[in-house]
Amino acid sequence: MVTNKQKRLSKATIDQANHVSIVAIAEANGIALVHQSNGYWRGVEHDSLVINDKKNLFRWNSRDVGGGALDFVQHYLGISSFREAVAYLSHADLEKADTITRKVREPFQYGFKNSPDFSQAAKYLTTVRKLDPQIVDLLHRKGFIQQDEHGNAIFVWSKKDKIVGATVQGTKIDHEHLGKRGTFKQIAKNSQENFGFNLSLGKPERLLMFEAPIDALSYWSLHRGLNDVTLMSMDGLKPNTVKQGLIYFCEKNGHAPSEIAFGVDNDASGHVFYDQMRSEHALASVPYTSLIPADQAIPHECLAPVVSAAKQAAIPTVALMAYAKVVVNLQPGQGMANGYHYQDALTKGSLEALPDVANQIKPYLQANGVDWQAFFKQQAPDLATVDRNNLVTRIGEVAQRYQRGDFQVVHDVPKDWNDRLQIHDRVKRKVLTLEQKVATTERDIEPRQHDQALER
Repeated sequence: MVTNKQKRLSKATIDQANHVSIVAIAEANGIALVHQSNGYWRGVEHDSLVINDKKNLFRWNSRDVGGGALDFVQHYLGISSFREAVAYLSHADLEKADTITRKVREPFQYGFKNSPDFSQAAKYLTTVRKLDPQIVDLLHRKGFIQQDEHGNAIFVWSKKDKIVGATVQGTKIDHEHLGKRGTFKQIAKNSQENFGFNLSLGKPERLLMFEAPIDALSYWSLHRGLNDVTLMSMDGLKPNTVKQGLIYFCEKNGHAPSEIAFGVDNDASGHVFYDQMRSEHALASVPYTSLIPADQAIPHECLAPVVSAAKQAAIPTVALMAYAKVVVNLQPGQGMANGYHYQDALTKGSLEALPDVANQIKPYLQANGVDWQAFFKQQAPDLATVDRNNLVTRIGEVAQRYQRGDFQVVHDVPKDWNDRLQIHDRVKRKVLTLEQKVATTERDIEPRQHDQALER
């Protein structure tokens, strides 16, 4: 008997999936692109990513991969299974390659049919993503979150009391068709460019930027006393959305924010984006600050290798730890994690490369610490002066933080604010379970037995 899983995918199905526009896939998944001449697009967070929208082909030079839409979904979105990639592109409501470059963006129309029953979206957001039920209920009543007829959660983008776009978040877990991510996610068609889901609390003084609506609401769920802020989602990592968010903040509130805080993911891409925002897009009048979750965390598996490598090379542990944090975010093999175009053996390597890196640093150790300027001039002679200065400054800042003891060694490092919320929920439930067990035990013990137990 042949099951659906075992059936061979037809050529027509594969061709149809591969015909989906790569630019549309990127846009729907919040991947920031810069439009260049002759139909070429370049990635913002990975500038070695180049897309030819006329041929619907991409090339990711730093990873030495390329191809069509299916290859893009597998290599860039991480849906590794070919069958899952085909299912994802067949499921997604995306433009075809031969129409996207010829169509003029039309004004956004809210075409979703809101369901009178909000229970499916509410259950997903509160029980799966662990958002505060009171926040979810409030935003639903205010019209910021809806449920469509398919059960998807719709995060409504509002601008001057007008709906200008939406983020669609699936609520049905489907790993078979959607890979590791498990749920469908998309920016609604014709949503306003360089904008996103946003809401204001109190009289906003600060602008907080996040990669996704759920990240923003996770942060609020963890900080229930939050007030006088505007929360905004970029649906990815988009400098132009930050710029438009700042303009909208000024228009709405009559003044600039006291700061823009970036609650982006604690991964290589998030750190590259934050560094680049500070070095290439910063404003003299508005400070850019980090709201990256658990940025002070040191993964437990990194501690012993760093200490050992530093000890063998006779260099300060904090110096090597700070270097690894700035260069690869203490995650060797995950790519460059700084926005200053510096890569080394850790970028594509592993923790096993730490002794070699420590030995490279050793000759530059002086009485007052490592001469990082001399080190980078030798290790990366082609590095721009501004990038080298930024690297030296960042390593110094992180080293001072570690020297003060401002770090935590943890087994579970959250990637984003929703991960942080999930960990908080697990810890809270463990504490409640322990308290419940203690209370149950005390009820079961007679007073005299309890006294005797305490005396023993």
